[in-house]
Amino acid sequence: MSELAAITAVLMVVFTILGYKLPALAMATVPIVALGMVYFFIESAEMEVALSAVVLFLVTLVAVALGGWHAETQRWYQRLAFLILAAVGGLLFIVSFFWAFAAVGAGFVLPLFLLLGVAAVVACLIGYSAGSRKATAASVFSTLGSSMRQNLPLPMALECAAHGRTDGTARTLQQIKKWLLQGYSLVESLRRGYPRCSSRALAILAAAEPQGQLPAAMATVEADLRSQAAGRMRLQPVHAAYPLVILTITFIMVLGLMTFVIPQFKQVLEEMTGDRLPAPTRVLIGIMEVLVYKHDGLPAILLFVLIFFVIPPVWIWARTRRRRPEEPYLLSRMSDWIKWRLPILHWFENNNATLQTVELLRVLLRTDCPLNEAIRSTLDLDVNQCFRKRLVCWLRRVEQGDDVAAAARGCGLASTLAWAFERNAGAAHAPAVLEMLESFYRFNYSYRVNLARFILWPCGIILLGATVGFVVFAIFSPGVAVLSSMAGSIYP
Repeated sequence: MSELAAITAVLMVVFTILGYKLPALAMATVPIVALGMVYFFIESAEMEVALSAVVLFLVTLVAVALGGWHAETQRWYQRLAFLILAAVGGLLFIVSFFWAFAAVGAGFVLPLFLLLGVAAVVACLIGYSAGSRKATAASVFSTLGSSMRQNLPLPMALECAAHGRTDGTARTLQQIKKWLLQGYSLVESLRRGYPRCSSRALAILAAAEPQGQLPAAMATVEADLRSQAAGRMRLQPVHAAYPLVILTITFIMVLGLMTFVIPQFKQVLEEMTGDRLPAPTRVLIGIMEVLVYKHDGLPAILLFVLIFFVIPPVWIWARTRRRRPEEPYLLSRMSDWIKWRLPILHWFENNNATLQTVELLRVLLRTDCPLNEAIRSTLDLDVNQCFRKRLVCWLRRVEQGDDVAAAARGCGLASTLAWAFERNAGAAHAPAVLEMLESFYRFNYSYRVNLARFILWPCGIILLGATVGFVVFAIFSPGVAVLSSMAGSIYP
């Protein structure tokens, strides 16, 4: 045992240093070492080995997460380590939570509802955090835009705007000012001092900066942020979490009734009349047997883990991370591929990507930027990767000398975008046509989003009501059947 303790201590020291200094190597090797220790535990049946493997894995994750804590940009393995630690901490909290209530005899239902309440509060805090980041972006770009329009020195203007404030916006302005004073350009200062800056805004500013059109690009970014803010200010008819909350509460109630109440009705019906339970009740029992009672409740456990331990971390990571159009994540490529091939989402993805392309081309072509350079700048936009391939095709054909409009149509881009570059329209009229197309696509996208929201939400609520109604009918129909049987046996 002393040798095992010494080996474990050495491994922990080595992987702690590796996790802090070489996190990628530590994340790649620690699963192999931990699995080897688990295999040794299976062969030797020594519990200390399994516990040492778990502790080694967690210590390495802590070292990897702490190594990227103060970094300007965190790598994927550092974010993954943090998410795994958060999931483990959440699991330990939930187990301790239920154990504490079970120790005082409070049962299972009360802590479960309290846990759902905590989850709702956490979800609201995350939503508030996402909203505050968008408010920070609007404030930062509004300050930059107003300073440019008044021809003020940017470092002095940012210092004045941040003076006496301690919120996130003030800290961001101070960081941007620091990099500006060191001689970096505005776009590079935004990249360094505002890591969570939108990729779309950075692409527009980076394309306009060499052409000396930063004020026009900044006005475009501000218009986008105002449009997004106006969309968030609209009254939402139903909260997105409402169906999930209703279904979760319904499942908990059905689980209790199917375990303690319905079997009693079944026994009474069989003893009094020999009849079976009503068909809706039998269907509901069959569903619950598949989810809970068969296979020792494994499907229900997997569903619970998926809903509370897989989907929330992935959702939080997707909401808080910054997309990288220059080097997209694997999850981003997968989601873009799926959304591009789904019937309804394809239209929204294509329309949104075309809108970004049109507004960037409009800003650049007003500065007499060469068309091929303007198209090349659109490759830095945060658009669907499938749409980006069409832009790459368009750029290649234009640089080969093909007709601009024909190349756009041949690469699958919108016919309206190709129409803006028709030969008979004249190159001088392209910016004006693109400005008109930008207004059209922006209005069309907003209209379709609201239309889809006000059509799909009522349909979803109707489907949710039908589900809850079926469950209520299936639960109460055995009681009605028992009462009907008893009433038929009573003689006046």
